[in-house]
Amino acid sequence: MATVEDAFTRARRDAVQHMAACEKALFRWGEMAVSEIVMSRAAAAASVVPFTQPAESVSGADWVWWWVDSTSAYGMLVQAKRLTVHQDRWRFDFGYRGRACRQRVNLRSTAASLGLVPVYALYLGTADYRNWQMCSDDHRVGRCLSCVKRSVSLMPALLADPAVVNDYEETYKRSFALEEAWKPSSMPTQVIPALLEQMDPELINFLLTPQAGVRAVAQSMIDGILRVRSGQLDAVSRSDPSVLRGSNHDQLGPVFPDLPLDTGHWGFPYFEHVLDPLQHVPPDYVLEVESQEFDADELASTMPSQVAGVVVVRLSQNG
Repeated sequence: MATVEDAFTRARRDAVQHMAACEKALFRWGEMAVSEIVMSRAAAAASVVPFTQPAESVSGADWVWWWVDSTSAYGMLVQAKRLTVHQDRWRFDFGYRGRACRQRVNLRSTAASLGLVPVYALYLGTADYRNWQMCSDDHRVGRCLSCVKRSVSLMPALLADPAVVNDYEETYKRSFALEEAWKPSSMPTQVIPALLEQMDPELINFLLTPQAGVRAVAQSMIDGILRVRSGQLDAVSRSDPSVLRGSNHDQLGPVFPDLPLDTGHWGFPYFEHVLDPLQHVPPDYVLEVESQEFDADELASTMPSQVAGVVVVRLSQNG
């Protein structure tokens, strides 16, 4: 069986090869085809269960992803979005009108009902398609591997604001490469000092210390949100001790039971939104998928209709 890193590297390479062929032939590559490539290659190292039910399979299907290691599990609901570039202006159809608006609302409501964080898988095309726009401070002229890896990226749905995410700088700031998701970040997390005053030492350590494995995935998600939050002028919301959920650290519940209630521009507690899906252990259906002791039709019947399948990625604790 391939390693997770090998499988996801091949997924990105084959997806880029498909997008490059389409771009050369002047075809418009689509989300569904790229998703099929990514999922089929990921299956070499992950448990992938596609459903046969009629999900919104044309362009709006959502996939349940669970990242699992020996200490924790992190769940997300993922929907694919492709990049359109026109005269250096970047555009994603994040759904603020028409059919896509229903997809956006469904993504967030379905994720909430399943206890998952809503996420967009961004298909950015080839680096040539993006004119080799600088993906980081380390970007160099010529073939930049980091830029190439960005072709398949993840972005918290909370950060998918089309009025802001309309160029390469904001896209890269708010997202990260799929095949880098479980690796320790080289960038320090930006946290407003007033927020640190509301955190227990365990959460502070999680945010400020490079993580690996499942916790690196969760850290990447909250890191992008905190980076954007640091640029907002809203005062930090104060947590009310009387409404804390308790600090008994239930070994079957969230890793961080007490989180700051700050809302920022988003109007709801974003720490809970992003970190509640970080659990000590995954749901039973995840363990059943890993052990292959499940019935796909029965599992599908427990999921909302727009869920197209489940992916379980088992990581080593050191990433």
